[in-house]
Amino acid sequence: MKMLAGEVFKLRRMRVTWVLMLILVAFEALMIGGMAYWAQSSPDAQKMTAEEREQVVAATSFPASIPSTLSFIASLGPLFAIILAARVVGDEYAWGTAKQQVSMGVDRRRYIASKLAGAAVASLFLLVGAVLAGAAISLVVTMALGRPVEIGMLTPPFLAEVARGAGIAWFTLGLYSVFTVCVATLARSSATATAIGILVLLLEGSVVGSLATRFATVARIAPYTIGYNVNVLLSLVERGGAGQAAPAAAHQAAQAAQAQAAALPPGAVRAFVVLGVWFAASVACSLWAFSRQELGME
Repeated sequence: MKMLAGEVFKLRRMRVTWVLMLILVAFEALMIGGMAYWAQSSPDAQKMTAEEREQVVAATSFPASIPSTLSFIASLGPLFAIILAARVVGDEYAWGTAKQQVSMGVDRRRYIASKLAGAAVASLFLLVGAVLAGAAISLVVTMALGRPVEIGMLTPPFLAEVARGAGIAWFTLGLYSVFTVCVATLARSSATATAIGILVLLLEGSVVGSLATRFATVARIAPYTIGYNVNVLLSLVERGGAGQAAPAAAHQAAQAAQAQAAALPPGAVRAFVVLGVWFAASVACSLWAFSRQELGME
């Protein structure tokens, strides 16, 4: 706990932590404000049906915007989590901190475990900060456009859906963070870990998907890749956001349907299991690699 507290202190003092948070919040503001302005003023928006337009309005109005914000964070947030996790671990090699700590008698496994926990805390910080900022932005937009603030939506089914979406988003960010810690430990470089992590995030799913359409062997492997199963979980968050953005007349019916479908579908359970294996493998790889590294030789 002492070492974890030290990691949290470093996160708070690192400039990159706050820069990444500001960039993520700026993207949120552009998304929410842009969609709200488009729905309010764009001629194209007037061509939509009343139901479609009401869904767009609800997705940018507080508090119905919260699930949509979670979907946005779960999709874009891993990019920021990868950069931050790479800095948390990779910079320790460049600064010589890792070698110094080990030479002072700090247990190697405890040291790298604190880094893994620090990366998980960093992803949680990004998630919580972005959710609170998104809620504040949507509240400002709602009031500025003269829309009613539907406090009555804050029912147990709605809050349960938000909690589930937040859990899935944190799991997704945490998975990529831990994977990046593993790569940073192996490469001893934050830049290399950042590059590999981003490439995996952006290209793994598309490359495997493209090859799966041509080769049967790749098609059998695809359901066990990170990107494939992350997309399964993201679809759950997006589905929750779509349900909460339903028109007011159908809102109670949507909540009833969500309550009946509270249990995760089999595909989601399988995705959690597969990604859990990837998570455990990344943790084990980090522990194994750091415990056997010769820190005196770079």
